Amino acid sequence: MNDRLGNFLNFADLALHRLESILNIFSGLIVFGLMFLGVVQILLRTVFRAPIFGYIDIVEIAMVGFAVLAISYVQRVGGHVRMELFVSKLKGRAHWLAETVSTALGLFIVGVLIPYSYFHFERAFNIGDSTIDIEIVTWPAKLVVPVALSVLLIRLLIQLGGYIRLTINPSLDPVAIPLLKDVEDIAKEEIRQAAEDA
Repeated sequence: MNDRLGNFLNFADLALHRLESILNIFSGLIVFGLMFLGVVQILLRTVFRAPIFGYIDIVEIAMVGFAVLAISYVQRVGGHVRMELFVSKLKGRAHWLAETVSTALGLFIVGVLIPYSYFHFERAFNIGDSTIDIEIVTWPAKLVVPVALSVLLIRLLIQLGGYIRLTINPSLDPVAIPLLKDVEDIAKEEIRQAAEDA
């Protein structure tokens, strides 16, 4: 059977996954950098009585990066917190329809947030907003939010296409969507990974 939509969604999923992986790695590096900076801050403050000047400002700016950069990656792998009690009980077309509706709702919310987060960036850029202590300009951090949300919007569009495709024909193989895993599947996957690492 010729599944053009499935092929397109698979291609779009893999293409966006590359960008999401880069953003996820960058987010992880920010977390690692903040952890290292925190250790240095504690040592300097307790041993030498000389804390890092502007430490709170640095953390405030960096928090934006690790809070939103990996959001699309987490959506792709289905690692986000979601209400599965109802959806997991559904089967077939009803299940995919419920996923379609919830994804469409997510798309609406993200679509509303993007312009408002961009306005915050634009205002900070125009007035030259900065942090209090060491006066780090805030607009780069505020620009990260609409950029990360835009990537999430594309991810949600791809997933919406995947759910609509399965709502129309539930017999097709799932493409470009995270699959729900029950406790047994998660346990088996962890055992398999542990065996491979050993």
